[in-house]
Amino acid sequence: MSVEDEDARLETAEDQAADWIVRQDGEALDEADQAAFAAWLAVPEHRREFDRQNAVWQRYRRMASLPVRIEQSEHRRGRRRWRAAFTPIRRRVSIPAIAASLALIAVGYAEDWPTRLRADYSTGIGERRIVTLADGSVVRMDAGTALSFDRSDTQRTVRLLAGAAQFQVAPDRRHPFLVETREGSVTALGTVFSVREREDGPEVAVLQHSVAIRTSAGANAIVHEGESTSFTAQRVERPAHTDVQAATAWTRGKLIVFHRPLSEVVATIARERRGYWTVRGDAANLRVNGVYNLDRPLDALDALEKSLGLRSMRISDRLIVLSR
Repeated sequence: MSVEDEDARLETAEDQAADWIVRQDGEALDEADQAAFAAWLAVPEHRREFDRQNAVWQRYRRMASLPVRIEQSEHRRGRRRWRAAFTPIRRRVSIPAIAASLALIAVGYAEDWPTRLRADYSTGIGERRIVTLADGSVVRMDAGTALSFDRSDTQRTVRLLAGAAQFQVAPDRRHPFLVETREGSVTALGTVFSVREREDGPEVAVLQHSVAIRTSAGANAIVHEGESTSFTAQRVERPAHTDVQAATAWTRGKLIVFHRPLSEVVATIARERRGYWTVRGDAANLRVNGVYNLDRPLDALDALEKSLGLRSMRISDRLIVLSR
């Protein structure tokens, strides 16, 4: 099911009003969305519900100096609800902290456009795509991925600007195939491998043959078939035998993680659905193990919240802030 199909299933005026409020707060609506919003708002019931919820939302945003208490979320899958009641719980959360988190999220979304403008190929939210480059190489792109491709007289260069991609390289001995990242480059010595940008540096997994990694600081390593590693600008972690099918599970709509920070896992899942999903405070550093269905991102997020005993502040299912 596409993101658009899922959005179309909003059934109540309450759910729809919350959805419009979050969409307007996050980014400017295009002409088609403005027309759709105007038509929706023309229904008296919709206008009343929108005015009611918007008043609460605006009051919430103005209360920057007051401590509040956020309710612990209920795990109701597939249902969009406006959780605006501040029910007492043991942990006190301040509006400035939440406001700062939302501001950072908005900045992050805005900064994605310069990346897209530099890309020859990109994927949007919830979109996985297969492209064939000009040299015949085939690239599988994960959601939220951006890359550019250039072929010179001496080499073929892919610049991975964001996200993750799996490369099936077309043979051409006279023109080496490189994948460049901010931390260094990966040169194909065979045919199939993947590169994923992560918080602590790119992760490389080799499905066939081998690759050569060279970091920005000059460190080198060879990664063979069935091995994976990660690297920073200064060093390459020692390659280790791994389940490369698990490392590339995203190509099959799955996310398999072992001992990864919650903030990274949530950011990966968030690429599959429109909205603002983030983790606040020390919960961001919690380590996560598990298998999650990227085609059902809300279920995946609910599973994380429940298994880790987290709390969430939700405004519909578009804006979710997880915390301890």
